[in-house]
Amino acid sequence: MLTILARILKVLNSEASPWQIGWAVALGLCAGLLPFGLLTLLILLIACLFTVNLSTFLLVWGFSKALLWLLAGRLEQFGWSFGQQDWLLSALSGSETLQLLHLHHSLTLGSFLLSLLILFPIAWGTTRLVLKYRHVLMPHLNKWKIVQLLKASKLAQLYQKMN
Repeated sequence: MLTILARILKVLNSEASPWQIGWAVALGLCAGLLPFGLLTLLILLIACLFTVNLSTFLLVWGFSKALLWLLAGRLEQFGWSFGQQDWLLSALSGSETLQLLHLHHSLTLGSFLLSLLILFPIAWGTTRLVLKYRHVLMPHLNKWKIVQLLKASKLAQLYQKMN
């Protein structure tokens, strides 16, 4: 648990753009909410193409798999109710591409729709939180004696050189 906290703090204190971190969280959450398949691989490709922070993406992806397990019943109901629309049924039955994405499965459809709904708000909100942390909280934390001692230690300097 401490290593995860250390990695989160490392990302927050890094030179990575807040947008890279925000989109990494949003895309990781979307990938984690989807059952593994072609859609998940497409999200991974998007994450690689747009140079989001991959360590954050992978961390959020792993944690959000637990969300899929917890929300599976509700997501399946949501996908089932939305999938009963006539226009969607005709689109899914006529398109092999959409069938490859497994959108004809109610769990995948519900997860995909939820992912689309939360993608932009999560990216924007996480970006705002990173900016707030860097401008408000980080200067106060750097003033603490324990943080200054840890940064001044030879082990911390060696760690900085290795990264």
